[in-house]
Amino acid sequence: MKIRKDSWSSEEDNLLKELVLKKIEQGHTQLSAFQEASVLLGRSKQACAFRWNKNLRPTLVPKEVYPREVPDSTSLQNHLQLAMNSYDEMKQSYEEILKAHMSLKKEYELLENWLKQGMTYIGKRS
Repeated sequence: MKIRKDSWSSEEDNLLKELVLKKIEQGHTQLSAFQEASVLLGRSKQACAFRWNKNLRPTLVPKEVYPREVPDSTSLQNHLQLAMNSYDEMKQSYEEILKAHMSLKKEYELLENWLKQGMTYIGKRS
């Protein structure tokens, strides 16, 4: 089995855990912990954030701890309204693009016919 060059070691995991938990305890953001960890570990902030969210946090904080939000009907209606508006805008844009495409296609066909006539004319003169 091949081991990736950028695999996380248990020491790196532990350092990242300690940093994030310490920063949170001190009232700082996770982002500040990822920034500090990126410098210490020689990895990007994004890599640290991904490792924390995908591999480390789930082992420390089970999903059941987070209360499931029950969206109220108002927010659902707002979301649906936004989706419908977005759909209408997208449909309108599509129709405009289709119309422009058909116009360009017609112009292309006219130009192509003109060129064919010119080639035929040149061929007859030769």
